[in-house]
Amino acid sequence: MWGYTKVLAGIALATFISPVFAQPSCQPDSFENPDLLICSQETFDRLDSSLNDQYKKALASLSPDDRKLLVDVQRSWVKFKEEYCQELYQHAGTGEDPALKKWSCLLHTTNGRLSELMYLQTGMTNDGFYNAMQAMVGKNQAMTLGAAADRLGGEALVDPVWQHYVDGHCEMAFSLFREDLEYCGQRMRFQLPIYR
Repeated sequence: MWGYTKVLAGIALATFISPVFAQPSCQPDSFENPDLLICSQETFDRLDSSLNDQYKKALASLSPDDRKLLVDVQRSWVKFKEEYCQELYQHAGTGEDPALKKWSCLLHTTNGRLSELMYLQTGMTNDGFYNAMQAMVGKNQAMTLGAAADRLGGEALVDPVWQHYVDGHCEMAFSLFREDLEYCGQRMRFQLPIYR
């Protein structure tokens, strides 16, 4: 009987103490770095969950050959995202600000990948690249489409993991929607946060 009482007392104590040690939650009205970090983590977790759901939908909608390519492309993207955002973190200094920059990078690159996965299912890009290209060309043809794409895409990113990701993704985009391979790569660079 005494053992049973100890168990009940332990459960009661754990119930009382657990809110004290509970994980802090996002305080969206706060601009303090600790709260911003917590909110960034929670936002990333939701975004990552959406990305995983979209990835499964994309896999289900593709042919077997494209599924195999998508798995390879997704692995390349994960590796690139981790390395790219970690490099940003390492070069950002000390304190909490570098961690915020890393979270920002993770959120931005994950959101970009989510858009790419939705594109593979719908054929609609959601990054504004082609609209921006058209706006830069303008009514009086002040610039060619190629020059506009070059400017929007920015400097080439020399990174073999990035290039493997882009090449595989653009191969699928060309196969599914006949998107120009060079424009595809520039479009993907356009949506990448520029931290290097």
